[in-house]
Amino acid sequence: MATHVLSANPARSLRDRSLSPRLRIASRDPVHMERVDSSRGQAYRAMTLAKHLAMDRNRIHALAGPIFIEGAEPGDVLWVEVLAIAHKVWGWSSVGKGLGFPNERFREPYFFWQLDGAVCRSLSPAVVPLCPFCGVMGVARAEDGKFRARPPGLFGGKMDVRER
Repeated sequence: MATHVLSANPARSLRDRSLSPRLRIASRDPVHMERVDSSRGQAYRAMTLAKHLAMDRNRIHALAGPIFIEGAEPGDVLWVEVLAIAHKVWGWSSVGKGLGFPNERFREPYFFWQLDGAVCRSLSPAVVPLCPFCGVMGVARAEDGKFRARPPGLFGGKMDVRER
């Protein structure tokens, strides 16, 4: 069993089955993935609201692969076990109508999170436990073309709820 490393870049925001694999692995091979945030590195610690509003929204949802799994065929069910996720002490959220945050509490369309180990204290006096997750996971779509990462389907997609 070989251990593989997949660097954070290049990342892209579109699914495209015609891309060459960045890694070729055997079933059960562990992969250490380094990732940028969902903005593909546009967001940064203590970013201003003006800079947030100027981000290129077409670059949102950083995809890392593709990873080719030897022996896997279309229609196979893949079991992916995420062994650990580590954050880099900060994060950000887009806030607004239809994005899940109560509009009466958050008046600006952006919120910066300071992460402290296993909790966030940015909503003081509340302490919010952290439960990191992979925002977008999936396999190549059956159709040829370039597709946004957000809409889910049989191939996977954006998965913002992590159940324990």
